[in-house]
Amino acid sequence: MPNISFSTTALKSQQKLDAWRDVLSQAFGPIEVSRNADEQFSGSVRTYRRAQLQFNEIHYSGQTLHRTAENIAAFNQEYCTFGRPIAGPLLVKQNGVEFTVEPGCLILMNQTQPYSAESDTGYHAYSVSIPRSLLLQRTPHLRPFYKLQINDGSPRGALLANFAKYLEKGIADWSETEAVFLREQMLDLIVLLMINGKDHNQPSAYETSVKAAHRERALAYIKHNHCDPKLDPKLIAATCGISVNYLHKLFQSEDLHIESLIYAQRLETSKNMLLDPLHKEKTLQQIAYKTGFSHPSHFSRLFKEKFGMSPSDFRNTKPIISDSVS
Repeated sequence: MPNISFSTTALKSQQKLDAWRDVLSQAFGPIEVSRNADEQFSGSVRTYRRAQLQFNEIHYSGQTLHRTAENIAAFNQEYCTFGRPIAGPLLVKQNGVEFTVEPGCLILMNQTQPYSAESDTGYHAYSVSIPRSLLLQRTPHLRPFYKLQINDGSPRGALLANFAKYLEKGIADWSETEAVFLREQMLDLIVLLMINGKDHNQPSAYETSVKAAHRERALAYIKHNHCDPKLDPKLIAATCGISVNYLHKLFQSEDLHIESLIYAQRLETSKNMLLDPLHKEKTLQQIAYKTGFSHPSHFSRLFKEKFGMSPSDFRNTKPIISDSVS
């Protein structure tokens, strides 16, 4: 997906809606747009892709955006928006809940669930599109929406906002190694300060901080070693200094299973390899072994179960990766 810079300013009134819908779909995946008032309708967007992230600046007014179930069915991968609004408000409705997005806060929102977002007076924000899988590597589950205040006197929001601001400011100039490293640091901060922060998703009363720490350590080990064919619950437990039974209990409380987490990581890596031109000469068998699968047939079966098509069909269709969205 190329980088995008677009504005409706130079377009005639009747052209604006269709052109704006098309460019939003190119930038953020399938979406519907309806006018609130013809005379106020406008929009501009800029995107820049780097290190599996998409950095965005978007400004629009006089319209409502709708992401429908039909839109979502066209996505190959879920993604979230980490946003910093600088003008608003924006009224968002998702899962029967209404919330307001306005300057002075940071938001994290799952964009691959049905929602509507309405702005009359004008909404302007900087945001980063993040593959949801990158966040799930760090935390067992994600709610659809999080909000963190910047100007409430706490250093939490200010630290995260400033980190994201300066990462974006230099994104074209960072080396590839720096860009990947800084991406990882930003994702860690999002999980620490927004998702697992004191006002959000603390472990419940029955779950001690020790359990939470063991689970995070196990998730990190899976993330960094999932391509090792020898990786299994016994190795993870030994590395984390706990028993296998205790390891399974840590994740059963979140309705997760260790083996499923390992295979999910391997499948995501294999999918990225199938899409990467650098690996186009590799056979499916080589990719299966490279991502930790012991048997190519097992790899093919799990891949089809997860993505709805065989690895060979997936590679040949060259699908658009939906992590490039809003």
